[in-house]
Amino acid sequence: MSTQQWTLLRPPRLRTLEDGEERHASWLELFFDVVFVVAIAQLAGGLVDDHSLAGFAVFAGLFLPVFIAWQGFTFYSDRFDTDDLVFRIVMFAAMLAIAALAVQVPDVAGGDSIGFVVAYVVLRSLMIGLYLRSYRHVPAARPLVARYAAGYSLGVAIWLASLLVDAPERYVLWGVALAWEYSLPLLFRRFHAAIPVHAGHVPERFGLFTIIVLGETIVAVALGTDGSEWAVESAVAGALGFVAAAALWWIYFGTGAGMEMHRTTRAILTFTHAHIPVLAALTAVSAGVALAIEQAPHTHLDAGSRWALCGGAAAYLGFLTIAQRALVRGVSRRKIVARVVMIAVLVLLAAAGADLRPAIFVAAMATVLLALVVFEMWSYQRTLAARRR
Repeated sequence: MSTQQWTLLRPPRLRTLEDGEERHASWLELFFDVVFVVAIAQLAGGLVDDHSLAGFAVFAGLFLPVFIAWQGFTFYSDRFDTDDLVFRIVMFAAMLAIAALAVQVPDVAGGDSIGFVVAYVVLRSLMIGLYLRSYRHVPAARPLVARYAAGYSLGVAIWLASLLVDAPERYVLWGVALAWEYSLPLLFRRFHAAIPVHAGHVPERFGLFTIIVLGETIVAVALGTDGSEWAVESAVAGALGFVAAAALWWIYFGTGAGMEMHRTTRAILTFTHAHIPVLAALTAVSAGVALAIEQAPHTHLDAGSRWALCGGAAAYLGFLTIAQRALVRGVSRRKIVARVVMIAVLVLLAAAGADLRPAIFVAAMATVLLALVVFEMWSYQRTLAARRR
């Protein structure tokens, strides 16, 4: 945590070049993350309500702007955060806008998307304001800052233009805007080397956001079993869902091997881009756990629930492996092979598990993930032993 004395006004500075010490998330960053609990809960709830193919498409389309909003403020804070009055006020205003964005998620699924657009435009406008402030005070960062401010402004213009048309044209414009905004790091990658991000702080921030998403699974277990009046099947499905969530946590964090990225632009972009499907997949798993608890008294899980659980877990393993390859201590070849095998098993279980009772299905999924955890623990200990020789 930052221990610097608070100052009323402190102009932005390029912290990633000026600060040489180890850096951790600030109290304000942690507070900022909390508001995304609402957004993740709304997204998971939408997938529970509609887990058809169309429902998955809506979920993916709404997850992206929520994540982009979080990532934009995260990278700005990594580079320029000075925690003064102006920065705090902007961050608090962004939190209100994120809350507004979150509560609009069900409305978008129902066809009313004006509030969602307005909230997102406010978020992006606050981001542009912060970049313009940095443009004034940090001359070294102006080449990158000017391009991001201009790029985000074009994105805002497209979002506002979408209000002039009805669906489905409106959603097409959303897709154009999101594609444009998320291409900006790739388009401006040659400027990143001169204005880098912190190789340790950014993975920590992504790890903290991952904890928030994993927490949604715990909420699903607690609320799902409470609503089931502790029916045996629902309680068993909930407990097994918790085991699966714990295994997913272990695969991400459990070895304690460090979370520092390689300092290349390619590694940073790989790590951050791969986390979009990682976190979306985790959210889908949390929705799948809620569905498994709800459907536990039935003879089997429907297809959407099976794919939310096992398909989500498989996607998580695949994209997490890509993300972890960008870390200094990445994923060994042994672990990659094991994960590919387990991904295939999970996909097979989702496709062929239609006749399994819900609790048995979740037990099978949890067993696959636990087997992977045991293998990775063994692999890690073997690697440590080899280093001691």
